[in-house]
Amino acid sequence: MAERVYKVVAPTGGASHEDLYGFRAAIYEPPPVEQKEADPKGAKSKRAAALLPILLILVLGALAVLIIPKLTKSNAPPQYVDLGTRRFDSAGLGARLIARWEGSTAYQLYIDPLDPQQTAGFQAVTVNLSRPVSVVIRLLDSTGAVACQKEVVLPTPAPITDSSNISQALLPMQTAGGDMIQNIAGPDGQIAEITISGGLPCSLKQYQSLKTWEFFTNFPTLDDQDNWLKHQKLIDADASKKSHPEDGGSGFSARSLHLPAAIEDDDVIVGENPQRGTLDTEGGRVFMVGVTGLRNRTAEWQVFPAAIHFHCDKNGACVLTRVNSRSSLQARLIR
Repeated sequence: MAERVYKVVAPTGGASHEDLYGFRAAIYEPPPVEQKEADPKGAKSKRAAALLPILLILVLGALAVLIIPKLTKSNAPPQYVDLGTRRFDSAGLGARLIARWEGSTAYQLYIDPLDPQQTAGFQAVTVNLSRPVSVVIRLLDSTGAVACQKEVVLPTPAPITDSSNISQALLPMQTAGGDMIQNIAGPDGQIAEITISGGLPCSLKQYQSLKTWEFFTNFPTLDDQDNWLKHQKLIDADASKKSHPEDGGSGFSARSLHLPAAIEDDDVIVGENPQRGTLDTEGGRVFMVGVTGLRNRTAEWQVFPAAIHFHCDKNGACVLTRVNSRSSLQARLIR
């Protein structure tokens, strides 16, 4: 078979290459791009989406401002805990304790007679304490265990010789440990309450665990209070007596009594008068020991009430002894 031969024939009639093949450009010309109108709703959505994180941050910040202080407040300890009242029957006392949180634990203790009729004896002891009186406060948690405790030793007040004037006894006093003591007068003018306030050795955790409390004291018993009241009445009676030339203005004769015969008996010393150098007894007797004699007494003779045995000759010269002392006192019976 004869081979076919193809030749490129030049355009005739003056037609150019562009005239013959220009259709190709028309076929492959890209279509015009359609111009769409702006979408205002879409733009708003984009702006809202952009603002959403900012709004979320603002909302969370507002919630933090409102909620965090409440959470913090709920975790804060209560400003005070009223632990209620307790009794100490042997001394006829009732007491109420309030614990407080002031950056550290503090307390307020109120002590008063259980029976208003005991107020006179309560006052007689309070203004003339014959020995150091302490109060032990024990604070307990819900299990009954001791969370913390404290002992307060009451300061010894200046003796009051006139029970009708107790203004000095109402002045605040401070213990050696820094606690404040205040005697409070009742409606009748007699001391009807002792308030004590100060700090407690309780941590914040211990303070938050407090549920109840108890207290102990060596405050004079009801019998001792009665004896002190009798002593105070003796002092008041002496003060009300008219002065005599031979008594030096003391209110009673300082001369020894002349007795029909020697006497020997038992009695109870319930008080003293350091300025006069005398000892007063439950039986109404007054022994003159002298100011120097009182000052030089051994310790056991300075605690009242004190049961004694005495022997006096007919000239009123006496010897006083007591069971728990190896020493005796020389005295004169003047009443």
